Amino acid sequence: MNTEFFIDVRQFISSLRDDFERIVAFRPITLRPVELAGLLEKLQGIYDLPTRKISDCTVLLGSKVGLMSMHDFTELSIVVTLPQHSDPALGKISVLSPLGSALLGLKRGEIVSLLFGNTESLFCLISVDQNP
Repeated sequence: MNTEFFIDVRQFISSLRDDFERIVAFRPITLRPVELAGLLEKLQGIYDLPTRKISDCTVLLGSKVGLMSMHDFTELSIVVTLPQHSDPALGKISVLSPLGSALLGLKRGEIVSLLFGNTESLFCLISVDQNP
């Protein structure tokens, strides 16, 4: 991970921490306050302890992730990014999206469950590339 990206991540975490009340009140965000608090806790756990060794198969910001739908076994590839770099049409998903926040910190082989309305979608994490 390059230094510039790490600085961007630290600034993002800081902005979440400092402006938590304002962000929670920002309605277009799709995460509920409890999910946003959980995301902040995950980010702090990963990026506030840089001396801790993070496994190569753990999803971090900037990771390219391969997913397989457990319903129809189709595969897709996405990159988990900071909000300012997201572009879903190009497969770049914001960490503030339900999928992006759910993937952060997971390891290859784990299953992620997402609710879209009344439908539950299950995805298996089949690959993680931290340096795409």
